[in-house]
Amino acid sequence: MIMIDRSTPSRDERLAALHDQLVAAVAALVEADRWRQMLIAAARFPTYSPSNVLLIATQRPDATRVAGIRTWNSLGRHVIKGEHGIAILAPCTYRSTVGIDASSTAGNPPMIGSIVDGESVTMRELRGFRVVHVFDVSQTDGPPLPAVEPQLLTGDAPDHLWEHLAAQVTADSYALERRACPPGVNGYTSFVSRTVRVRDDVELAQASKTLAHELGHIRADHEHRFPDYATSAQCRGQAEVEAESIAYLVAASAGLDTANYSLPYLAGWTDGHPEALRESAAHVITGARGIGVPDVTDGWAPSTGALSASVYVDSTNGLDPRLGRGDASAELVQAKTLQT
Repeated sequence: MIMIDRSTPSRDERLAALHDQLVAAVAALVEADRWRQMLIAAARFPTYSPSNVLLIATQRPDATRVAGIRTWNSLGRHVIKGEHGIAILAPCTYRSTVGIDASSTAGNPPMIGSIVDGESVTMRELRGFRVVHVFDVSQTDGPPLPAVEPQLLTGDAPDHLWEHLAAQVTADSYALERRACPPGVNGYTSFVSRTVRVRDDVELAQASKTLAHELGHIRADHEHRFPDYATSAQCRGQAEVEAESIAYLVAASAGLDTANYSLPYLAGWTDGHPEALRESAAHVITGARGIGVPDVTDGWAPSTGALSASVYVDSTNGLDPRLGRGDASAELVQAKTLQT
């Protein structure tokens, strides 16, 4: 009779426990005052048109966060004396009242922005633009803006983690590159060219985490499960949540703490709703288990993970977002490329 020792949790049980800790940590982050303060501040910053973005970039190429003087004052910051504003265009709208014919509008609702009053309708008309001035945060003084953003990891990675992940990317028939990436992007996966790229100017800890994220996209079969990634915010968000959660579990199992990057990243992609993490648990744990970690107890040689890579040939070969969201995979639509 074979006795089974139940005192030591299985690998799946350890991964499930890690995932539960991840969900709890993200929930704690989004419930904290710091997160709410960041959302309040972000809501006060207007979204600028492409024309105004160009005007801002032309006048102050190093601008990062711009707003009008009233917005800055509402956030407790004040424009430094002597600073020159950045000129942008603001629409000039006016209210006008016109008579309406009840028979001509029967069955047709008034225009958006109109006010119906008896036999007349009041509408807002665009009659041109005027120049207004905004200021970059560097032109202001006051308390720091609240921020909860992913922090790039520094230092080395656990022994052979990069090599372990790289071997699996290659086994899945993807070419791996360490080269420059677009601004704000740490890595990406192209399903068309079957290429995974990780930026070459980050330290090994961050590079390994990003590579695990990209491999998470591949092993979770995002290429086929989320064909509307480029056009659907819901698909894109779920794919990013799964890939980063897989990266977190793989890194944690190998001894690499990615919380400073992964928790804010996941909080952003779930829009502060950790239940999205719970819903993805099965895909995340399966993906992390398949990737595994390097076994260095008796020496090390490249492997394709805890399970044979052939298991994933038809079901999980995949891919890998959001401007300014860390490992975001802002997909290049025409090339079907996922960026992180």
